[in-house]
Amino acid sequence: MAQNSTGKRSFPAIPKLTQIKFNLTAVLVAAVVVILLGELLLGQGGFVEVEPGEVAVIYNNTGLPLFGDDRRTITDQGARTFIPGIQSVIVLERRPQVFVMSTQAHRRATAKRSYLGEVKKENVAPSLTVRANDGSNFYFDRLEIHYQLIPTQAGVVVETSGPDDGYKQHLILTFAREILRDEFGRYTFLEVADPGTYGAATTEAKKRLNETLARYGVEVTQIVTPKPSFDAKVEKAIEARQNAEQEVEVQEEKRNKLEQEKGLKIQSIAQEKNAEYQTLVAELESRKKAADNRLIMIKREADKYFIERKAAGNAYRQEKILRAKANEVAYRKQAEGLVAKITAVGAAGPDVLNRVIAEKVFPQLRKISATPLIRPSTPIDIRHIEGKR
Repeated sequence: MAQNSTGKRSFPAIPKLTQIKFNLTAVLVAAVVVILLGELLLGQGGFVEVEPGEVAVIYNNTGLPLFGDDRRTITDQGARTFIPGIQSVIVLERRPQVFVMSTQAHRRATAKRSYLGEVKKENVAPSLTVRANDGSNFYFDRLEIHYQLIPTQAGVVVETSGPDDGYKQHLILTFAREILRDEFGRYTFLEVADPGTYGAATTEAKKRLNETLARYGVEVTQIVTPKPSFDAKVEKAIEARQNAEQEVEVQEEKRNKLEQEKGLKIQSIAQEKNAEYQTLVAELESRKKAADNRLIMIKREADKYFIERKAAGNAYRQEKILRAKANEVAYRKQAEGLVAKITAVGAAGPDVLNRVIAEKVFPQLRKISATPLIRPSTPIDIRHIEGKR
């Protein structure tokens, strides 16, 4: 800080803000031009071709928003442009990969590397050997793990496994053997011999691998697990057990066949007896119908007899009523005649009685014989006789 002629302090002149911006822009443009010229002279251009089965990650080396995001993933195929030096591009293969765990394949790959001088060891490892929970060992001759990187996580793959094929060389090999041994080692050798058991173990191993590899940008699509192999004694025991199980299946099949035959015989007998039953039912129905018809006929005859007898009784009753009425009239007239006769006789008086006595009594006197009456020696007092009576 300096003093002027008046004795006052003066500050240094501050450059204008627009001049500073112009100088900074000029410096950046010059730097970009220099980098572009350097990249062009080195033959690295500003174009990259993303082919089918590939994914590209474009990085902003400057960290300035002017040149885009810090990291951008390109999943679509085609030509892409970038600013050399300021931006860098890493292309990764996203085609499905197969990691093989086979001793023979591993030996062939080792021999090929020793012969051709290759240093990369990709997608091949020795066969998987597992210790079961009962202490026995078994192994898989050839186990395949199909995997691929997740296209949208290509940047994560680069950060965790490096560029190019880094995820092929170490990632699957690091976790596959441990997880597969854990899942298959939960069972005994007899349980592992069951296809359903090692199928379930394969599914669980795939689930755990995907949970582990998700943070590295890789996923497992399929695990091809062959039938496990065992030691000779174990194989013999498994074979004996399989033979026993097959024999059990054969006997079970025979039993099922006998059960079917039993069912068929029962069905045949049931059908036969059902036919007999239906015949008897039909016969009984016929008899019942005949009995019902006979009952109806008897009821009709009984009704007819009842009607006839009732009509005859009514006719007889009517006849008797008419006859009684006629007799009543006749007897009434006869009684009236007797009354008239009696009245006439009463009117005639004692003469009629005498005439009747003469007509009826005198003829009877002719038939009477009598003896003389002997008079008693002593008189009889009639009063004493009447008193005794």
